[in-house]
Amino acid sequence: MYGDAMTGEIKADYCIAGAGIAGIVLASKLAASGKKLVILEQGPRFAEEERDNMLFDSKQTLNDLADYNDNVEPGVVTPHTSASHGDQVAEWVAQRLFGLGGTALHWMGFSLRPLEDDLKFKTLYGFGRDWPIPYAELEPWLLRAEHEIGVAGNEDNPYASKRSGPFPMPAHAFSYFDREMFKPALKRLGIVGHSCPLAVNSKLYRGRSACMACRACKFCPSGARYSPDRAHVPILEKIPNVMVLENISLRRLETGAKGNRIAAAHAMRVKDRTSLVVRAKHFILALGGVETPRMLMLSADKDIHKDGLGNSGGQLGRRFSDHTNPFVTCDVGRHVGGRLGFETMISEHFRAQKDRREQPSFVIFGSPAIDWIPIADDAAMWAIRDDTLSLEALRGIIPQIATLWVMTELEGEGTLKLDNSKLDAFGSPVAKITMKLTDWDRRAHAKLVKLAPRIGEAMGAENVSEVTPPEFGLGFHPSGATAMAKSPDEGVCDTNLKVFGLDNLHLVSNSVFPQMGPNPPTLTIVALALRLGAHLEGGVAP
Repeated sequence: MYGDAMTGEIKADYCIAGAGIAGIVLASKLAASGKKLVILEQGPRFAEEERDNMLFDSKQTLNDLADYNDNVEPGVVTPHTSASHGDQVAEWVAQRLFGLGGTALHWMGFSLRPLEDDLKFKTLYGFGRDWPIPYAELEPWLLRAEHEIGVAGNEDNPYASKRSGPFPMPAHAFSYFDREMFKPALKRLGIVGHSCPLAVNSKLYRGRSACMACRACKFCPSGARYSPDRAHVPILEKIPNVMVLENISLRRLETGAKGNRIAAAHAMRVKDRTSLVVRAKHFILALGGVETPRMLMLSADKDIHKDGLGNSGGQLGRRFSDHTNPFVTCDVGRHVGGRLGFETMISEHFRAQKDRREQPSFVIFGSPAIDWIPIADDAAMWAIRDDTLSLEALRGIIPQIATLWVMTELEGEGTLKLDNSKLDAFGSPVAKITMKLTDWDRRAHAKLVKLAPRIGEAMGAENVSEVTPPEFGLGFHPSGATAMAKSPDEGVCDTNLKVFGLDNLHLVSNSVFPQMGPNPPTLTIVALALRLGAHLEGGVAP
């Protein structure tokens, strides 16, 4: 029996902490076994009516930054770090999201794969870390992940690693800007522009509508963009052996007497601070790139795991990493057309460079920018006539502005620790993340400083802004602090994501990435969740 969630104790076969894309996809695979699952989510459930209201409010107030956490007490449902200016301690709050569906509630749907070289970084380039599994082993799970969440894409990327099957649906047609301006400009520079794989339906898929180009992807009125709370949760909640509990905050994991198993998960109800204990045969942490390593630290005991769970080799919290996303704006001198809400064309040209010892690899994105807030300052500056802002000039310039931005990989020299001087709303130390960019990290920014004017010139741009600082965008994709490895001296969990030293604790998060290329991590997270589900139930590779 489950026990009674209201009286304070639940018993299950599997306890999954975190109802983001990793936890929900994993649960959807484990549920078929008939075993009892309980899923704990610290954040709330967002009803469709709430989603509609958030979208309406964002349009009424012209607020592109409106998000799911806006009307929720931040100290309760948002992860915190002890950030302060000027000391290289970084704040991971703005893009992190607690709620049923996790960060995938508001993601853009970018579903790029890792390249084969990303998984053998140290072998090829002499620094960073290798993955303990090869691309050939991960690739079938990437294909399954594309079908699981519904990825639209074409096999037109000359820089991509090998695929074992087609995308589940064709890519979205190139926008006017991509077709008429961005692609020709890249071609003039010897760069191939190709389709961008997106978890946004280009046709009806698994009962979800095709994209209607609402330009409100964060809230997606049509449901075309994949979101766990819309696609998988309704199915899970119809299965008798599955219990999904929101507004439940996991506080620590308790180790058994011998120290080789987790005996219980201790949680707290967000609304009234009453306690809840979950006893299970298997525990899985799917709390994201910050909260997963933090929970292992918060669960330290006084004996075997005094430095944190899985930390016998001293690797917990080490080599924390992320992406940066510097951008420029360009006045192309002609109308760039409307933005679909997502980019239809990208280029991995600089991702497939032969020697990454010289500089980080990156992915190039371009887009019309008429509904993108950061254009305001540059547009105003370019509309000055005789030292006075000309509204007539501004009206003409705004429809001509495009953005160029890149997603760059980092070396991964950050650290994540607990800060006992600052506590969260439940009385636990917050995460302190120190993230100093290395000289190697900054070379991608230097490359963009040189590249952006060339692309702008190839598009016929009259003005190109300065590139935003190298740190711009840091905090979107935290990873690396609980790395998958062959031994505890190299990481925190093994090739099957089992935490070293514990027989019944597994992790599924971008925190297990030993090295992260410049691709968004979500598709790879889903692939690892599917792979872990098969492993836990004795399955085999697809």
